[in-house]
Amino acid sequence: MVQIGQFWTGTSGQIRGNVLLPFRMAKRSPNSHQVRVRELPFAARLHRVEPFGTADRDELHAAADRIAGPRGWYAYAGWKPADVDHKLILFETEEEADAMQRWIQESAIETRPAPARYAVPQLTVAGSDRKPD
Repeated sequence: MVQIGQFWTGTSGQIRGNVLLPFRMAKRSPNSHQVRVRELPFAARLHRVEPFGTADRDELHAAADRIAGPRGWYAYAGWKPADVDHKLILFETEEEADAMQRWIQESAIETRPAPARYAVPQLTVAGSDRKPD
């Protein structure tokens, strides 16, 4: 028996008036990233440290769309130790992942130069002697 205002080990609930009500666990909504990773188990790996230029990124997206359609692939940056500095592009079938891996090798997108830095004069605060980089 649980007395009002006391919670013993193994009991869970809330008190409303003189009645002990059980807690209702809120159902968590699924993590959309986790859902996509589970739906698309096969990966093509693109090793690149530098950022992509706009043209390179658009070409990569067009190639993935050609291979699997706009909803048939998902890309994210690798975070596991073996995947650091890799962009993982996930697909539903192994054939699609292999086709994308072949495209990565043939297009040499991994070795393309990074876009040049946007070199414009830096705005400074009035009276500042700092020189732009």
